[in-house]
Amino acid sequence: MSLLDTIVRTVGFVVFVITMLYNAPLLVVGILFARRSDASLRAQLALKAGPPVELPPGWRVFVLVPCLNEERVIANTVHCLLDSQPGVEVIVIDDGSDDGTAELARAAGGDRIAVVHRTLPEARRGKGAALNAGLRHVRRRVEKEALDPARVLVCVLDADGRMTPGAAARVTELFERPEVGGVQLAVRIRGRGKMALRFQDVEFWGLSALCQFGRVAMGSVGMGGNGQFTRLSALDEVGEQPWSDSVTEDLDLGISLAVAGWTVTSTTSAFVSQQGLTDPRRLLRQRTRWYQGHIMAVTRLPELWRGSGIRPGVRLDLTGYLLVPYLMTLPWSIVQQYLLVSLVCRHDMGLFGLADGPMWLVVLSGVGWYVASFAGYLALAVMYWRRTDDVPLWKSAAYLHGQLLWNYVGFIAAWRAVWRILTRRVGWTKSERAVEAPLMTTERAAIPS
Repeated sequence: MSLLDTIVRTVGFVVFVITMLYNAPLLVVGILFARRSDASLRAQLALKAGPPVELPPGWRVFVLVPCLNEERVIANTVHCLLDSQPGVEVIVIDDGSDDGTAELARAAGGDRIAVVHRTLPEARRGKGAALNAGLRHVRRRVEKEALDPARVLVCVLDADGRMTPGAAARVTELFERPEVGGVQLAVRIRGRGKMALRFQDVEFWGLSALCQFGRVAMGSVGMGGNGQFTRLSALDEVGEQPWSDSVTEDLDLGISLAVAGWTVTSTTSAFVSQQGLTDPRRLLRQRTRWYQGHIMAVTRLPELWRGSGIRPGVRLDLTGYLLVPYLMTLPWSIVQQYLLVSLVCRHDMGLFGLADGPMWLVVLSGVGWYVASFAGYLALAVMYWRRTDDVPLWKSAAYLHGQLLWNYVGFIAAWRAVWRILTRRVGWTKSERAVEAPLMTTERAAIPS
């Protein structure tokens, strides 16, 4: 075995160990949390047909919906919010759209919603800037009505987002704990009949959601850009403009809340669904943006370690999360290709270097290679199957085997993100939505998942 083989295999082993040490405990704790909360990993799905629930007395919830040319989906989103989230106040932020977004939002919501207009050159400067503009509208309302910022929640919902009925009301229960500054809902992908959308649902509804549940015990749940709730007093503590100009303003906000000493949690009592992407170029562009923001966020590590009010568990978990691209994705993207090429092309390596041994030993090594390569995927297949009601176990296992190929989306996106960082490119083209048929009232009462 050459020195290069030794180095690559050592790096691969280290990456594998780091991945298992980081992800496995989160998944185990997340499964236990979900079962303790709902008695079943699948029980959360029943929420999509649950009844709308009124907000508890004393709470106000403002839902910010940032929009840039969202005429394909905005009417359904406004209808769903007004029908399934009684008592919330909807603020549509028209970020310089040149289509019918604002008009369709008004037609759907009438005087029950507010539309904040942003025009060029101030408009189209990123989602963070649009959200800060919507927040200014909220703060004026709070000041005018003399509301308590600690009892005001600001929800961020993408223009294609649909929360389960009564989600806003159920989330307020978590904010009865004064240390809770943010809540992030689990995300489901709609239209899962298409293979690309199913893979995305496996990521969001399977791995990501369960890991997020695992972080509940530490209070370090990651903030996402859809189904995000934050206490207004926590946003005020973060700053005048709590959402940054980062390409992942949601990740930045979560770090800022942690640095300020706030707890961020999640719940199994609500979730949000959204569209996925089927066009390869748009998908790769989206993932590249996510990786770019994730990779650049490592510069905030000193804040996490200097902050005196951060609990050790939060500090360690967020540190591990920020280092994922550096310790897992980028090195494994190289190691995996080297090992695959060696396995196929090199006579001296074969299956664990046993190609010239007895047949039983070759077969045994092949089984060992399969178990080492796919055991984690098979475990995730069972977990995803237990989380959903629209795919049998054998299909779940097939999709998780396909995850080995799906990983290349992340590998390519991560290296594209590195290139964009090195070349100082930060501009983005917004992902285009798919056209959705108008929802009838009965359909809006049972939010599609």
